[in-house]
Formats: sequence, C-alpha cells, structure tokens
Amino acid sequence: MRLPAWLLLLPLLACPVASAEPLNIVSEAWPPYIYEEAGTLKGVDYDVTNRVLDQLGYEPRWQLMPWRRALHNTANGSANAILDISSNPAREQQYIFPDEPLSRSESVLFYHIDRPHKFSGLTDLRGLKIGVSAGYVYGNPEFMHADYFSREPAATNEASLLMLMHKRVDMVIMNKRTGLFTARQLGLDQQITHHPLVISSGALFLAFHRSPDMAALAKRFSSSLSTFKRSSEYLQILQRYGLGQL
Repeated sequence: MRLPAWLLLLPLLACPVASAEPLNIVSEAWPPYIYEEAGTLKGVDYDVTNRVLDQLGYEPRWQLMPWRRALHNTANGSANAILDISSNPAREQQYIFPDEPLSRSESVLFYHIDRPHKFSGLTDLRGLKIGVSAGYVYGNPEFMHADYFSREPAATNEASLLMLMHKRVDMVIMNKRTGLFTARQLGLDQQITHHPLVISSGALFLAFHRSPDMAALAKRFSSSLSTFKRSSEYLQILQRYGLGQL
C-alpha cells in the first residue's frame, strides 16, 4: 500500500534541526583586522574567523571592548575566545593558543610630521614620552622594560593618536596597518606618519579560554584554518581589504 506523502514527511519533521553552537568572542576594534563600520563588524581576521568557525559548526557572537577587559573576560571564562592576541610565556599560562596564527603584526613608531624625532634605535627615544595601548604587550623586551623613556597608555588607538596631536606624547607605537587606517579615519593621515623601522613583529591568534572543551576546539580550529588559508576564498578576503598574504 502506498502511503500518503504527508506521512512520509513525519519522520523528518520529528527530527530536530541541528543548530550551530554559540561561541562568545571578544576583541578590541583594531582595523583592518576587526572593526565596526556603519553598525556592522568587518575586518580581515574577523571574516576569516567567522568562516572557519562556521565550517566547524559554531556561531560566533562578537563583542568589542577595551583590550584589558577582553583579556580579563577570556581569562575568567566570561568569553570563550579573544581575537588577535600575540603569544608569550605568561599568556600561554592563561589562554590556549592554536598552532596556526590568523595573521601577523608589525609595530612602528608614528609621529606628527611637524615634530619629527631622529630614530634609528631605541636609545634615540631617551627622554621621550611614547604612547602605548593599555594592556598591550609589545614583542620587544627592550622596548617594554627600558627606563630611559616613558610609556603613556591610552584606552584606544584613536585616543593614542589624539594624544600625539595634542602634544601629550612625542610618538606612538602601533600596528602599522592599524595606525594608517585609524589616522585616515580621523582625517589625520596628512599630519601623522611613521618611521620605517619595525620595533616588533609577530603572529596574531584567536586564543581560547583555558578549559578542556576549548582546548579541543583550538586544535580543530588550527587545522581548519591551515586548510582554509590554501583556498581561493581566503585570498578573496585578503583582497577585499587590500592586503596581500599575511
């Protein structure tokens, strides 16, 4: 006997539809890696992370906040992961880092074109005030611990560059791409430039809260990210933001 079509559909209707597992991710606005424009989040590392996590069956839920708060929330488990963090021994005790990085960062010194400072090495910073981002760890031990110049923290990249404009600092250390983007957004790109010498550089990661389930996800994320980087879709994301291979 042939069953009515609606009876054949009953088993399918009774099966629950699989939904993506939510994952809370925090970061600070850091263009072109992650930032908000017209109420919409975007950025090269934001797009790549979304795509890889979607392939793994997760639904990223994003929140931008000051960097120190993002670090704190991920360490205590209020957030599952933090985007675009560099690795060091202390942080490896607090967070789980995948083997595969998202991208790389190069930090340089920005200055006002009317107030240039000679710079060919860190000793040239003697007596100067250098703007830094609160909570950031720059991958140059001499810069972090030198006592012959002062480091003046600011809550945001915008605040750092405005401190430079108002002569509250002599120079600002910042990711090169972020500094150029932020200066352009503030309309200061004709007044602020940077020294070519790179102070520090290193890999940037999506790091996870230290727990067994996040450790397992970090391994899966690393493998999937490595595969995704070899795809044409990855290259399209880089080109969308005017970037080459990171």
